[in-house]
Amino acid sequence: MTAKPLTVTVSQLGRKIASMIRSEKTFEDLCVKGEISNYSPNARSGHIYFTLKDDEASIKVVIFRNTAQNIKTALEDGMAVVVRGTVKCYEPGGYYQIVAADVSAGGEGELAARFAELKAKLEAEGLFRQKRRLSEMPRKICVITSESGAVLHDILQNIGSRCPEVKIVFIPAAVQGEYAPASIVSALGIANGTDADLIIFGRGGGSAEDLSAFNDESVARAIFASRIPTISAVGHETDFTIADFVADERASTPTKAAQIAVPDMREMLYKLDEKKRAIGVSLYRVLDRKTVAVSMTGTAIKTKSPMQRLRTNEQKLAPAAEKLRMQMERILEERTRQCTDVYSGIRRSAKAAVDAKENAFVHTASVIELLNPLAVLLRGYSITYSGDKVLMSAGDVREGDKIRIRLSDGSIEAAVEGVQKDK
Repeated sequence: MTAKPLTVTVSQLGRKIASMIRSEKTFEDLCVKGEISNYSPNARSGHIYFTLKDDEASIKVVIFRNTAQNIKTALEDGMAVVVRGTVKCYEPGGYYQIVAADVSAGGEGELAARFAELKAKLEAEGLFRQKRRLSEMPRKICVITSESGAVLHDILQNIGSRCPEVKIVFIPAAVQGEYAPASIVSALGIANGTDADLIIFGRGGGSAEDLSAFNDESVARAIFASRIPTISAVGHETDFTIADFVADERASTPTKAAQIAVPDMREMLYKLDEKKRAIGVSLYRVLDRKTVAVSMTGTAIKTKSPMQRLRTNEQKLAPAAEKLRMQMERILEERTRQCTDVYSGIRRSAKAAVDAKENAFVHTASVIELLNPLAVLLRGYSITYSGDKVLMSAGDVREGDKIRIRLSDGSIEAAVEGVQKDK
C-alpha cells in the first residue's frame, strides 16, 4: 500500500526550502557574474533591486540600504557586473535571491554589446533603409503577437472603434523565450501567404531579455523580406529593438500601431459632410445669381413674348436646380459608403463628382443665356417699334410713319417708304 504523502502549509514549505538553502555552505559567500536588468532603486527605503542575468537564466538581487551606501559603482541596465553575496530564500514570496554585500563593474553587458554589433551590421547592409508607404485604407491586417497578452486586445479594440470594416487576421506567435524567434519568423511567413495589406507585430513592454526575440537576426531578416509593409509595436515608448529599425513603421505602443494602421472613419465622414454642405451652399449661390440676372434682363426688355419665355424658363430652372441637388446628394452618399473600402478612391471620386456637377451647371447657365432676348439680338435679329408698341405685322404701319429699330448695341430711327405684305 502506497504511503500517504506529507501535507504541509505554504509557509511550512517555504521554511523548509529556506532551511535547505541556509544549510548549503556554497551559497553563503559567492560571486556571481552577469548583466543588470530591471534596475530599480527604491527612493523611500534606500534598497536597490535588480535582476542579474546571462543568456540562459536570471536571479533576483537585493542590495539593502546600508550596503548600497558603500557601493561606489554607478549601476544601470545592461551593465556587466560581479555580485558578491549570499543566496537566501525570500519566504513570503517563495523565491530565492542574492543578498548582495558588494557589486563591482565587469565591463559592457554581453546583451548590450551583441545588440550594438547586430545593429551596426544590419544597418551597413541596408536593412534599415527600406521604408515602404503604408496603405491609407487597408482592407485586411495581420496581427502577430501572443494570444495571452494584452496587445491583441488593444489593437482589436482601437482598430474596431476607428474603422470597423477592416478585417483582422490574428496569427499567434511566441514572443518570449528560446523558441520565440523561430515562432515569429514562421508567423511572418504565414502572414505573407495572405492577401493582407499590412502586418502588425509586437508585444508588451519588459526587460531587455523579455524583448530579446525582436533583437534576433533571423527575425530582422524575415521582416526585411516581407512583401507586405510592416508596423513594429514592441514594448513601450522607450523600448527600442532591432525589429523597430527594420520595420516600415515603428509604433511606440500597440495602441499607437492601431492609430497608424487605419484612419478614424468618424473624422473622415465628418469632413465629407462638411464638404458636401460647402458644395451645396456654393451651388445655391451661383443659381441665385443667375436667377437674378435673368429676372433683371426680362424687366429691362419689357416685351410680352420674351417675358413669357423668361417666366417659362424661370419655372423650368427651379426643378432643374432641385434635380441637380438631389443628384449631387446621391453621388456624395454613394462616395461616403465607399469610403470604408478605398479612402483614396473616394477623394478622387468626390472631386470628379463636384467637377461634373459644376460642368452641368455651366451648361445650364449657357442654355439660360441663349434664351436671353438680348442674346437673340446678338445673333443678328432686331425688334421694331412704332412708338412704344412692338410691330408684329406689316399692316400696323403706313408709308411715311416713323419707326425705331432696336439692335444689340443701340437703336435706329427710320421712316417707312413703303409697305409690302406677304400674301
